[in-house]
Amino acid sequence: MNDHLSRAVPHPRVAPWRALALALRRRSRGARHLLRLLLVAAIFAVSLIPAMPTLNGWNSEEIPPVQELRPLAAYPSAWEGSVFDADKNYARFEKAFADQLGLRSLMIRVKNEIDFRLFRSSRRVYYGKKGELYGRSIADAELPLTEKVLTTQEQQDASYEGVLDLSARLRAAGITMVMMTPVQKQYFTRERLPFFAPRVPDDSHFMHFYQRLKATPELHFVDIIALMHTNEGKFAPFFKQDFHWSEPMAMMAAADAVRVIAELEGSPLRWHHRLELEVKPFIGVEMRFAGRLNMHQDVLEPQLKKTWTDVHQRRELDAAATGLEFDTGNVERADLLPPTCLYGNSFSDGMLRAGLVEHFQKFTKISRSHELHDVPALVAGRCKYLIVQVLDIQADRWVAFATRR
Repeated sequence: MNDHLSRAVPHPRVAPWRALALALRRRSRGARHLLRLLLVAAIFAVSLIPAMPTLNGWNSEEIPPVQELRPLAAYPSAWEGSVFDADKNYARFEKAFADQLGLRSLMIRVKNEIDFRLFRSSRRVYYGKKGELYGRSIADAELPLTEKVLTTQEQQDASYEGVLDLSARLRAAGITMVMMTPVQKQYFTRERLPFFAPRVPDDSHFMHFYQRLKATPELHFVDIIALMHTNEGKFAPFFKQDFHWSEPMAMMAAADAVRVIAELEGSPLRWHHRLELEVKPFIGVEMRFAGRLNMHQDVLEPQLKKTWTDVHQRRELDAAATGLEFDTGNVERADLLPPTCLYGNSFSDGMLRAGLVEHFQKFTKISRSHELHDVPALVAGRCKYLIVQVLDIQADRWVAFATRR
């Protein structure tokens, strides 16, 4: 056996600088672990800050909640599912935590304010020129959906025949239908939209359909578009910060419905109420949905000043149980038109505020959630005329007309 093989192999000598580097590396690895833990703890602590005002009973009256069209999630009060369903229960807690943050409304408003300043847009609203606000859901989804359901001639024919069928069913029950279809302000002020916002053309599918309804004598059609063009030099047809027609425009629509019914009756009666406006602070739908930091800023809009005395007292009804929102007593007077019913949505509310009810011997408002198919049986014996108001963006109504029962 060779002596040189039996000798112990010496350890390689490590340079001092290398040994120092290895020691520092071991220490830096520990420091990195510590920094990671501190970062996670800091993020967790920051995430809890918005919850602190709620826990401390912080007064948030100065920052009103943002309009969200949904109920906010509440903290879970009991464990759901089995003991192993941690993910499901954590998800419920996380959703409630996100919805109940004390500074949540402020954070949303700050984000919306930044979007407005930089992009003239937000998740819910397009900001136009001259202070005009446009709902994004209307421009991005509802107007295009109406165009989709009326794209082909066959689709338009089906909806048109459904409207005629409703008119015939009412006529068989001794009721005459008076129809109106308000359209969105995108048709009138599209030049005020931001350049990147979608636009609906004047020759849209719905506009072709509108002209067809207008040309049908048995519908006794109230031409809202013509009324808007006639009056746009006198007042704004729409609120600046709301998608609804303005209050004076609602009065003009109601007045024309009265004119149509009076002419059918051979009556000289016309609209009773004088148009008088006062400029007052107004917070519209889009203004609330915009959720900016200017929640205390007053925006002035022309609104109706009441110049008449009510003939009727309304009797509020349970719409779910009766299918009616309200009715009035019967007033037998020669200067009033026969009993009339109204079917419509929030646009028709403007006509009611304008005093439409006071021109008839009796007036009944049909529940807006009712299907139009069911209305003839509901109003039979109640009224001689039925005013039907359907918006251009109510695609579900136009589809329902196409699927007659």
